[in-house]
This record gives sequence, structure tokens and C-alpha cells, in this order.
Amino acid sequence: MRLETLRIAEPCHADWQTMTGDERTRHCAECDLMVADLTQRTSAEAEALLATRTPGGRLCVRYQVDASGRIVTRTTQQQRLVTLLRALSEAPR
Repeated sequence: MRLETLRIAEPCHADWQTMTGDERTRHCAECDLMVADLTQRTSAEAEALLATRTPGGRLCVRYQVDASGRIVTRTTQQQRLVTLLRALSEAPR
């Protein structure tokens, strides 16, 4: 599965803040699975994680989408920051 084709059939509504773990991965006590936050991974890391899912297997992820509907990763966040910094450095003073 690729990031651009990721769709969640049944979104979970468990509270990320109540889960134990770190900013990248936390344990959900409700379903007893590890939940991976894709916004804290590079695009390559997120793709590799999605590739580990077996057909019919469960993989829990947390993610955000941007205005264009793309999944936000550390890579896309860094790209946006670089674009913004370039625009600011090229702006007339």
C-alpha cells in the first residue's frame, strides 16, 4: 500500500493523548495494537511501514491530510518549510 492510496475504512476514535508511548508510536489499550503516527515519519519510513501490512492484517496509523488531500509526513513538512524559507529569502525587502 502506498501513501496516496491509504484509506481508512473504519477510523478509530481512541484518544491519542491517553495512549502510552512516544510521538512516533503508541499503544492503544482499546484494541491492544500499536498505533504509528505517520506525521512523525519521513515519507520513505511511512511507505515502508505500510508495506509491512499483510493482506487482511491490521495496521493502525494516525495521520493528517493537507489542503490537497495528501498525507502529511515529516518529509512534506520539511518541503513546505524549505519552500517558505526560499520565498521569504527572495521577497523584496
